[in-house]
Amino acid sequence: MPETVPVTSTVRPELPALPVQAERLIELGVHQLAGLTEAELRSFAEAAEAAGTAGTAGTGESSGGDGSTLLAVHPGRAPASALAPLLRRDGKPGFVVTDMPDADLFAPIDGTGLPDAPLYLLTGLDRGDRMANWSPNEALPALEAQARTPLLLTEGIHWVLQQPAVLERNHCFMTIGSRLRAASSGRWSSCACPAGP
Repeated sequence: MPETVPVTSTVRPELPALPVQAERLIELGVHQLAGLTEAELRSFAEAAEAAGTAGTAGTGESSGGDGSTLLAVHPGRAPASALAPLLRRDGKPGFVVTDMPDADLFAPIDGTGLPDAPLYLLTGLDRGDRMANWSPNEALPALEAQARTPLLLTEGIHWVLQQPAVLERNHCFMTIGSRLRAASSGRWSSCACPAGP
């Protein structure tokens, strides 16, 4: 296993409350991409906030208004290629690089526990700063040993949509919970990194 890197980032993002996250997704039109109504999205977020417990993804820690829970739309409803243009950095929209036209073919790896529901929650999000410079093949067993699940490509996008400060220069995060499911390909999804100086 590679050497653990000391955490040098000063960013400690706190996520907005789940109803606020729902409003952000509605503002961006994600509910329409997913074939959901505004009411369905709001109702899910309000019920989850009131319950104060997570759904079937993540670590199972408490959710609600504690700033540690992310509201996500199932990737089958809102694929990465549709979500990426909603990202903004310095006023510029996100995009899928031209040499990755297969971004939507990246599927959850076994063991991610992706719920069969249009909306779900993730808890205990961590960029994995201590695993800087690790390969996906090195990071995955370490995450599994900690009983954690890796992020999917779409979950990473949802995280940045809700908490842009999580995307910090020189502090990338990998979305290794997604892997290309094409014949003879074992490509992992790329990490989310801000570009430019």
